[in-house]
Amino acid sequence: MRRTTWLATAAMAVVSARVAAAGPWIVTFEGGAEADTNVQHVETTTMAASGDTESSAPVAAGVIRLGGRVDHKDAIAGGTYALSGSVLTRTVLDDSVKIEDVALFAGNLRWLHPVGDRPVSIGFDVIAIDDVPTRDDVGARTFSNFGGDGLLVLRLADDRALSFAAGARTFEYKQAHEFDWTGPTASARLDVTLWQPSDGTRSLDLATTLSYEARAYNGSANANACPPGAHPAPECIAPTDLPRRDRYQRVGVELTWLGSQVIALGYQFALADSNSFGQSLARHKVTLSATTSLPWGLYGTALGTLELDQYLDGLLVATDETQRNFENLDDENESSVQVRLGRAVSSAWSVEVRAAAWRDLGSNLTDRSYKRSLIYLGAIWTTN
Repeated sequence: MRRTTWLATAAMAVVSARVAAAGPWIVTFEGGAEADTNVQHVETTTMAASGDTESSAPVAAGVIRLGGRVDHKDAIAGGTYALSGSVLTRTVLDDSVKIEDVALFAGNLRWLHPVGDRPVSIGFDVIAIDDVPTRDDVGARTFSNFGGDGLLVLRLADDRALSFAAGARTFEYKQAHEFDWTGPTASARLDVTLWQPSDGTRSLDLATTLSYEARAYNGSANANACPPGAHPAPECIAPTDLPRRDRYQRVGVELTWLGSQVIALGYQFALADSNSFGQSLARHKVTLSATTSLPWGLYGTALGTLELDQYLDGLLVATDETQRNFENLDDENESSVQVRLGRAVSSAWSVEVRAAAWRDLGSNLTDRSYKRSLIYLGAIWTTN
């Protein structure tokens, strides 16, 4: 039995049931079954020098997903706060890959306090994420991420706001601690309503974001020890005595239409500048999503992602986990198409079907292949 998975979900149920009766809390549960063609997220990589293929065959299996979330907003100490907590469990129905059974715990607390009658608010934001194995000592791709920021929000006008955040993060990659890092972070976000009629039923909104992280890694930096003129290869990368240091920068822009449909078009550029050879990365990501109501009481969401990853040193990296955004269990950082259909069956219950396909389109690592597809059927219960 996968006791940890079921106990985590049961604990969430008990806590949620108690707080749901206490006041203005929003409680959500979800669960369902999934067919996944690549539960281990395996990449097939052909080594340039030998032409050999280095990877195991993808494992296709059924998956059970269970989860819950609690959200609460209220006023305290002259300001307002938003509190959320969640757990999401993933249980693979194939005992040969029990390392894939994980539970993702996440919590967030955000508090803002207005400064007198000025259009200015100050506060803080704290986040904690821990991905833990449920049937293995370490698990696959498990991690923890903790951080906090001081916040400054400026209401420039009724239709625009500028916010700043500065703080620190600590990241632990449980499979290989040389990829653990800590460091300061800073970000800025500008939200502008470009157009809105007087009745407020529609709007066109623009969001622009900038962020920076200075990552001090637990491991050492590598140097290029390949012969002059030779194609870089992992077997001729040499360690150094220098600690690894990265600068991770992002800039993004998103345009959102809100009306009878919700349509969003976004672009993000990320640059990881590392003193460790082979770890510098430039990433371009374009996303297009649309949500709309459909006949027979259905609502649908479609999301397309096109990603181009450029390893600036030319190193062939088969699986570089440090370049993945550990935000949820499904973030593959590959080009993908995802579709979701849902239908409310009562005031509290709804059902949904999700389908997704990931491919490594648009990468300059031409001799690797990544394919994954899944289909999911589940139910959601939420408080009214």
